[in-house]
Amino acid sequence: FAKPAHHGGNVAWHQDYSYWTRTQPMAHMTVHVALEDQTEENGTLKYIPGSHKWTRNNGAPLPVLDFNFKDMEGIKTILTEEERAGFKPVSALLKKGEASFHHALSVHGSYGNRSDKNRRAAVLNYFADGTFSNSNDELLKGTGIVPKGKKMEGQFYPLVYDPAWAS
Repeated sequence: FAKPAHHGGNVAWHQDYSYWTRTQPMAHMTVHVALEDQTEENGTLKYIPGSHKWTRNNGAPLPVLDFNFKDMEGIKTILTEEERAGFKPVSALLKKGEASFHHALSVHGSYGNRSDKNRRAAVLNYFADGTFSNSNDELLKGTGIVPKGKKMEGQFYPLVYDPAWAS
């Protein structure tokens, strides 16, 4: 993620699993690595504590309202009264080289960069070995189709760690 100096660049509140629902079961995690110090002024990552419990229809993630990631307030229109009461963002304020790890249902987002410096981060998405495709469509553009019911693996979905490697 790159937020150039003085650039709007909101990333609207969302749950990462909203974009990975074509894989099952939900066993996903996101790692956000700060490549510069993150501040309120440059659009630090923010989380909503407890929001990993916010689901719809038997565990489905909240719906995506804005695929352009601009509308920071839109999510509040789909939250329950209890969820709105708990909507209290906490800033990560990561230092360069630090990382945060979050659950695939943790609601998070960031505002634009109002500072004189760029704000960059590297984001890695992981899912557990044994996750399978729940779609006959391409999951990510250019990665080919993993047929529905087949294990997510191969060049674009490699196994990163196997406990057997440690023995």
